[in-house]
Amino acid sequence: MIEDDEISLELVTVVLERMGHEVTGARSAEEAAGLLRAANPAVLPALVIVDVRLPGLDGLTLTRQLKTDPRTASIPVVALTAHASLADRDAALDAGCTAWMTKPLDTRLLAQTLLGLL
Repeated sequence: MIEDDEISLELVTVVLERMGHEVTGARSAEEAAGLLRAANPAVLPALVIVDVRLPGLDGLTLTRQLKTDPRTASIPVVALTAHASLADRDAALDAGCTAWMTKPLDTRLLAQTLLGLL
C-alpha cells in the first residue's frame, strides 16, 4: 500500500488484515520502489494499492515503472484517488492499473474489489 495519508493507509490496512493479508505500507512511490527492488522475488506482493497523487513521484508513474519491470509486471495495481472523473479513471487504467477506486473509501466495496483481485 503506497499512501501518504495516514488515515487512508490505516483504513486499507485494517480491511486487508481482517481479510487475512499482511500489509506493507510506504509513504511515497520512491520508498515503495525501493522496497520492491529489495524484495526477494519469491515474496513479491500479490497486489499493490497506490494513491494516484503522491508527493514526488506520482502513483501512475510508479505503476508504469512496475508494469515495465518483468519482476513486477504481473502484479495487479489498484489506484486510489480523490479525483473521481472519467478522465482520472482512464488515466489510471492507461497507466496499467487493474482497478480504480475513489476516496473516501467504501470499506465494503474495497473488500469486494480486493477479494476479486487476490
